Amino acid sequence: MESDLLTKQATLQQMADDGVVMLMVCGLYQLFGHRFVTHEGLEIKGIDILPLETIASDTRMIGNTIFQTPFGEVVAYENHSGKTWLDDKATAFGQMIKGDGNNGEDKTEGCMVNNVFGTYGHGPILSKNPAFADELIKRALVRKGETTDLKPLNDDLELLAHKVALTRPR
Repeated sequence: MESDLLTKQATLQQMADDGVVMLMVCGLYQLFGHRFVTHEGLEIKGIDILPLETIASDTRMIGNTIFQTPFGEVVAYENHSGKTWLDDKATAFGQMIKGDGNNGEDKTEGCMVNNVFGTYGHGPILSKNPAFADELIKRALVRKGETTDLKPLNDDLELLAHKVALTRPR
C-alpha cells in the first residue's frame, strides 16, 4: 500500500489543496502524515498531507471513545497501537473526553487541515455523529459552489446510536 499511495501523492496533495473533502481513518490517517515508524525501526514514508508522524508502540489502544470537536461531541471506537504526534496541537480534530486518541498522552484526537480529516475514530463515525457527517457534506457543497440550504433530514436514529454509544464502557 505504501508504494501505491506514494505514486498518488501529488494527485492527493493537489486534491487537498483544491479543498476536496477527505476522511482518513486509522492506517490511512497515519500514512497521510510524514511517516510511520514500525517496532523494528523501519520507516514507512507518508505522503505529508497532514502534519504528523506515528511511532509504533507496545500498547494497543482499543475501546469506545468520546471526543469534542468544533462540530460537536463525537463518539467512535479506536483500535490502534501507533502513537501519533501532531506537529502543532492546533491541528487536532478533537480533544479526548474518553479514550486514548492520538497517543494516550496529550488528549488530542485526529488531525484536520482545511477539508482533510484524519482520525482513529472507527465505528461507524459518520452514522453515529450526524452533525459531523453534515459538516462534511456542507464543505463538499461549498467547494462545488452549491447551496448549503438543504432540507433537514430526520436524525433520530443516528442520534439514538450516538446516545447508546455514550453509555458503552471503555
